[in-house]
Amino acid sequence: MKEELEKAEEYKKIQAELKKALNSAGWDGRWFRRAYTDDGDILGSIENEECKIDSISQSWSIISGAGDNDKKYISMESLENHLVDKQNGVIKLLDPAFDKSKLEPGYIKAYLPGVRENRWTIYTWCNLGDYCLGNIRFWR
Repeated sequence: MKEELEKAEEYKKIQAELKKALNSAGWDGRWFRRAYTDDGDILGSIENEECKIDSISQSWSIISGAGDNDKKYISMESLENHLVDKQNGVIKLLDPAFDKSKLEPGYIKAYLPGVRENRWTIYTWCNLGDYCLGNIRFWR
């Protein structure tokens, strides 16, 4: 029992460290970054030519409970401003899509720009409880 309690305390410390890292090194000013490559390139940064913002990062900061309260609302506002295409009734996974930049994010670059499913955003909005989806449709 003592070992289990010690392990639980260790995991709580790790959780706090990860939360701190997400809200500092993972924050890009108006949204959460997607990832860092092995070369040190950042995906999901305002400075990127492609993948300035990614919906999964914003969604998981809330779903996981790791995003600071102020940042989760700022990031979802940014998601809505940059990724919700009300005219076409879709929520984009990321914007701009990977197409021609030097960034090599893996398999996601193989998708044609604008073609990729995104359902985490719906789940996230449901968790926040204060968003209306209107006529937005979700597709594969």
